[in-house]
Amino acid sequence: MVAPILRYSEQAMRHFDPWGLLPVLQDVALVLIAAAAGAWAWFKTRHAHSWPSTQGTIISAQAQVSKDSYIGRWVGNLTYTYVVNGEYYSGLHKVRARSERGAEKKIAGWKDRMVVVRYSPDKHDLSALLKSDQPGGQLGN
Repeated sequence: MVAPILRYSEQAMRHFDPWGLLPVLQDVALVLIAAAAGAWAWFKTRHAHSWPSTQGTIISAQAQVSKDSYIGRWVGNLTYTYVVNGEYYSGLHKVRARSERGAEKKIAGWKDRMVVVRYSPDKHDLSALLKSDQPGGQLGN
C-alpha cells in the first residue's frame, strides 16, 4: 500500500513545472507592491503632521488613467509649488476616482488655488498636502 503512494508522489514531482507558479508569483508581487505603496503613503502622512508648513499654489489639475492599480482606475493629479528658504519646490497630490468624470469633478476649480504644504525639515523636496490643513478640510471636491 505504501509503494503506490510513493510512485504517485514521484510521478507528480517528475512533472512539476516551476513556470506554472509564475502567475501566482506575479499576483503576490502586485499585492506586496500595493502594500508597500500604501505603507509609504501612510508613513509619509503620519510624519507630515509634525513637519513645518508653508503656503503653496496648485499649478496644474489634470485627470488621467492611473498607472498604479492600487490607487484606482482614475486619478486627479494636483501639481503644486511651494517655497522654502527662498528655493522653489514642487509636489504632486493624487485624488482617487472611479471614472474620468469623477476625477474631473474632484479637481475642478483647484488650479491656481492656495494650499497649505507640509515639507520635510531634512529634505525640503519631500512634501505632502493634508486635508486637515486645508481651508474647509478638503482636498479635491
